[in-house]
Amino acid sequence: MTLPYIRRATGKDAEALARLLAALAAWEGKRTQTADAPTLAGWLDAENPAFEVLLAETDGVPVGYLAFYRAFSLFKPGPVLLVENLYVDDSVRGQGVGRALLAGAAAEAVKRGWSRMELNVRADNPSTAAYRALGFKTPGESVQRLEDAGLKALAERART
Repeated sequence: MTLPYIRRATGKDAEALARLLAALAAWEGKRTQTADAPTLAGWLDAENPAFEVLLAETDGVPVGYLAFYRAFSLFKPGPVLLVENLYVDDSVRGQGVGRALLAGAAAEAVKRGWSRMELNVRADNPSTAAYRALGFKTPGESVQRLEDAGLKALAERART
């Protein structure tokens, strides 16, 4: 395999991104509907996109992606590059594509003057050791998530 080429995705990459996103959802065993190509294209081409995507290609074929957005920290004051998704196709896993995507994201953070990059990793993700080898630390925090019916139920409490 040739080294992956990492570039910013645009709306023209929406079909490939939709395919990779659906593959990630299947790999994680999620049964939810992922974003479709027209929706992704609109988001990627928006004037102020809510997220950005780095696309990994080998021999011109998209084989992975890293989606990120800007978050903020008051404890280490400043913007944070928060990785929302990182996925590498089974056919090229273990060949440095994920490392190249993470390095590309780190380069984006440094270029923008952001001093932190974070990603949430499932406890059963086999890539955890690879993240540690790249220098990622586990801060001892856990993600707490509220969505769908739970989110609506809590919002109702604000009205009463």
